[in-house]
Amino acid sequence: MSADELAQKAMIALNGGQPEEARELLQQAIAEADRPRPDLLQGLAVVQLQLGQSEQAQDHLVKAIELGWQHGAPPEFLAHATLALAAAHEDQDRPGAALEVYEQLYEIEVAHSGRAQHAHLLLAMGRVDEGLAELRRYGELCKDGPEYVAAVEALTKAVRGWIASCRSPRDFLVAHRESYVEFFDDKAKEMEAQGWMAEPARMQRAPDGEIVPLIPEGARPYAAIRVDLASPEGGAGQIGDQPMVVAISGFEALARAPLLLPVEGTPFPVAVSSQTPWDQLPIHVLLHEGDAVALLEPLIADWYTEGFNGRFGSPTGGRFHYISDLEPKRGGRGLTFCVDMGRASLLAVEDLLDRLEVLHRVHGVQQVILGRGHLPEG
Repeated sequence: MSADELAQKAMIALNGGQPEEARELLQQAIAEADRPRPDLLQGLAVVQLQLGQSEQAQDHLVKAIELGWQHGAPPEFLAHATLALAAAHEDQDRPGAALEVYEQLYEIEVAHSGRAQHAHLLLAMGRVDEGLAELRRYGELCKDGPEYVAAVEALTKAVRGWIASCRSPRDFLVAHRESYVEFFDDKAKEMEAQGWMAEPARMQRAPDGEIVPLIPEGARPYAAIRVDLASPEGGAGQIGDQPMVVAISGFEALARAPLLLPVEGTPFPVAVSSQTPWDQLPIHVLLHEGDAVALLEPLIADWYTEGFNGRFGSPTGGRFHYISDLEPKRGGRGLTFCVDMGRASLLAVEDLLDRLEVLHRVHGVQQVILGRGHLPEG
């Protein structure tokens, strides 16, 4: 089978919801081709991005773009491949590298549609004025359809409107928590009538016979888990299949693109994102110096354990459900983790910030981000 035939089969597989098969077929096509083909490399990279393999995709895109320039590929191809490369950097939380790629993108005349994604990244970094300027350039230069222009105009209006309203970014946390808890309560009430239990911990019997929380293999010793709902037969149910991002009335566009805004009056810089899903809340911390995981993990472990045991809820609910591994960032000075906050109160966030303030006095906290966004680099 020729490289073109394999590529065609790969596209059919991809359109049919089979990205793994598409990846294998494109890898075969690249091996069968009589010369390096930038189109095949770009196609493979796009599939890898869908599969969460952004590092591998990055390597293929760099090669595809280099070959494309060497062999006079159409501007549309170069624009799409370069935009995908920026996305690969963003997926790896390398916003600085992504910004450099976006600047290279504008060497291609047809690439102005990428300015919307460029603006989204700047807004997610808290660089609001630059993001708004990029949205304006998109409106002036891009030839996309009216629906895309309308979406950018709506985002611009929402960003400017929020800033003019003088509302606190903490309102994003309030809205996300209240909506999620209301949704959870409604579903829990419905299922409790059928004998289901809300927020039970997963437990196991220790060697000494004591019943203790179950810790998944490879997880940190404090990373106990609660399920949303448990059936009388022992089955587990989850409320919602995706992190719940909430739109605030009058600012709906901010639910479609993270906007990072600073909180005033804090002892160290704190920013809150317009996307702060309470059931999968990303938390980012950057120190001025030191090993962030070593310095912060004892604090985070105590905070999570107390939340798991109900300090920020009630004797019967409102407890943390899950904490991810701590992912080192920015050369080890930063980390990111996610918490399913369950039905815990907003006191949980304030308590975490209080704990970080104590650490800040000794080690210096450079930035905290609550929700989706990017820590500063450098």
